Amino acid sequence: MQEAPLFIGVLILVLRFLIERKPGARLGLPDTRERTLPEKLLTRSGQLLAMFVGVELYLTKNNLLTSVEAYWLNILPLLWLGLTIYRKDIPGDRSATNVGIWTLAPYGAYVSSSKVLPESSWLSLCLFGWAFFVGIWREGKQPA
Repeated sequence: MQEAPLFIGVLILVLRFLIERKPGARLGLPDTRERTLPEKLLTRSGQLLAMFVGVELYLTKNNLLTSVEAYWLNILPLLWLGLTIYRKDIPGDRSATNVGIWTLAPYGAYVSSSKVLPESSWLSLCLFGWAFFVGIWREGKQPA
């Protein structure tokens, strides 16, 4: 249970980031555009799932969310891919990429855990990569 203090420290840092909550604020980068409602929902879902997975990994003995066959972790990257393909007006900019990274946030809870990543983590990375490629490809096709 020595991992619990580390997790609590990381949780405090994540909560502090969420309170300040500007994607490029620390780097001095301006926002490229305002996020759409589906993007905001995906971001918040990724943040909440990362916290729930972290709590289960470090503070409980349950395996409800963190079983070896946690295929449900692929839902958020799949939704982001669907949103990227369906909504042609969402470019592959920094705001959209930030949303995609937050869909992978539940895997971040495994970083200092002794528990093995779910078997389906490769699928989430493939879905993320596909959506990232589609967004960048569309961004490159737009006139300057």
